[in-house]
Amino acid sequence: MNPDRGPIDLVDALLDRQIVGEDGTVVGKVDDLELRAEGGTYVVDALLVGPEALADRIGGPIGRLLHHIGRGFRAQAPQRIPMNAVRRIEPTIVVTTAVAQATESPSEDWLRRHVIGRIPGANRASR
Repeated sequence: MNPDRGPIDLVDALLDRQIVGEDGTVVGKVDDLELRAEGGTYVVDALLVGPEALADRIGGPIGRLLHHIGRGFRAQAPQRIPMNAVRRIEPTIVVTTAVAQATESPSEDWLRRHVIGRIPGANRASR
């Protein structure tokens, strides 16, 4: 993204986009963003992945439920992918292979194995 082109709609540009490694490793989806104020504007420092990040974004009873579910998979903060690990922003967001392999998403893995994987034809879907 070119900072010289003016304001960018971060919701449209980043949130809910699929994240993959350069080697095709599926990381998950962008659930939230970590921002910092810089000279009257905001800069994206990191992409956040995991049910805890999504819970914070949604809020309310559904957010509390997601937070509870996320804590069942791991008792840590959302996975953080620094922007310097982002290689390309296309329809998917491509990150370095090292970051993709280091970013664990137990909830995404569980959903893939126990829900998505049981849908007829799911094994033919592209990753």
